[in-house]
Amino acid sequence: MANYTLTYSPALEGWTSFHSYFPEWMEHMNSFMYTFKNGEMWKHNTNATRNRWYNVNYPSTITVILNDAPAETKMFKTLSYDSDHKWSASVITDLSAGSMASSYFEEKEGGYFTYIRRNTGTVDLKAMSSQGVGVASAVTLIASVTYRIDFTFDIGSIMSIGDLVYVVPVSTPLVSGQITALTSNSITIVMVVGGTIPAIGNFIMVVKDAVAESYGARGYYMETTLTNTDTEAVELFAISSQIFKSYP
Repeated sequence: MANYTLTYSPALEGWTSFHSYFPEWMEHMNSFMYTFKNGEMWKHNTNATRNRWYNVNYPSTITVILNDAPAETKMFKTLSYDSDHKWSASVITDLSAGSMASSYFEEKEGGYFTYIRRNTGTVDLKAMSSQGVGVASAVTLIASVTYRIDFTFDIGSIMSIGDLVYVVPVSTPLVSGQITALTSNSITIVMVVGGTIPAIGNFIMVVKDAVAESYGARGYYMETTLTNTDTEAVELFAISSQIFKSYP
């Protein structure tokens, strides 16, 4: 279990924060706080460097729960915050998880905004990001780990290079490979490690790339953690999300 230092505010009559530094002893004298770590004495709040304790840099993290209409399953489409710096974010619901680097957020009218992305490697085959294509009419090995899957119909334009292909031999979808080329009635894939080789008669599904495509996070609630690693003063004023009811 991680160790933390908790701060208490007599004015607020409550515990205000958790801190990553963990001293051996603390003293308050002449309006300054002193702590001891590994036998050395440290004087706090004497320079402009933030998030640095005992010569180690730590991130600032803030965790909130978004739970409008708690009895309903919801789709959390976006994440936005009002701040003077960018933060990275991770989200967890009872049904899914996602993460967004600070570079994903775009500044809009003084705030920062992004669409929620799933974590790489997580797949929800019931989500809109998963689409059925149809039954494979032919499968051709064209290189050592490269296969072309043909269909007897126009497969449309919903698929993109980089999407993952799943095959359904019986009832359970199994990951196969990643799309590298497309025509109007065929897809070419490179097998992923441990992927299932497609076969004639398999039903084929595609799953959009988790980072490139945004379909939001689904669940009753969303736990959101914002992280900032800057060493100067940073302010965070508000966190919000575009939320709507999820229909099965």
